[in-house]
Amino acid sequence: MPDPTLPRNQRLLVIDDNQAIHADFQKILRPADPRSVGLDAAGAALFDEVLLPAATSSFELDSAFSGEQGLALVQLALAQGRPYALAFVDVRMAPGWNGIETTARICQHDVDIQIIICTAYSDYSWEEIIEKLGQSDRLVILKKPFDPIEVKQLAHALTVKWEWGQTARARLDQLESMVATRTQELQAANAQLKTEMAERAQAEEALRQAQKMEAIGQLAGGIAHDFNNLLTIIRGYVECLALEIPPGADAEEALREIDAAAARAAKLTSQLLMFSRKISPWKFKPASSRCPFTLTRSCWKWCC
Repeated sequence: MPDPTLPRNQRLLVIDDNQAIHADFQKILRPADPRSVGLDAAGAALFDEVLLPAATSSFELDSAFSGEQGLALVQLALAQGRPYALAFVDVRMAPGWNGIETTARICQHDVDIQIIICTAYSDYSWEEIIEKLGQSDRLVILKKPFDPIEVKQLAHALTVKWEWGQTARARLDQLESMVATRTQELQAANAQLKTEMAERAQAEEALRQAQKMEAIGQLAGGIAHDFNNLLTIIRGYVECLALEIPPGADAEEALREIDAAAARAAKLTSQLLMFSRKISPWKFKPASSRCPFTLTRSCWKWCC
């Protein structure tokens, strides 16, 4: 069904070089009494129930007496935004374009207009017309002499067909707009999803790195703690030995070098413990007095 919100288009164009033909179309399509054109009960049965109210109304009818004049009117109507829904085009027109050439030129400019080619049996055949114009669903052949009811029926049917085409196009444009909007939303959502996935990948990588560093820190802390215990034993025994030897002995210098190296190693273990976020359980101070212990079992137990 045509969209009721769209304006009705009952603009028709008759292109014929015979003035009498134009008068006939005026009588059929713009009668003083819309029901006076032979539209009896039998004729009304030819119309769809939906089209019947329109079948009793008159059309806005314009006339052109040559193909060139007809094309000019079609172009003017398009420029004014009031296109013709239907054109009746006579095949035999002289001088100038005949109906076939006129139809071809009009269809090039107006892609929606419906065309009824009025032709006698002695003119072109349907196959010849299709060969010249190509297959088209906008083209209808009306053989002369034509019946008024047939003319009126075709006029109403094809103007409604034109309106259906406009409705379909409007809905298609609306659908395309909705699809374009939805596509933009999906593209934005997809871009957001990619961003979130990248951020999640970065967070997961950062977590893995943090876990690795935590594992390294735990390992370093464990090693530093155990190594610190060994250094404590070494420095403790050095201090005990320093108390046992007389001052000025040759071994005293060696013990000082051993103690200094152990102190430097203790500093490194302290740094490892700080790296692992641990605190060294031992703090060493230089011995200020002689060790009260000797290398006895009790000294070994204290150093451990």
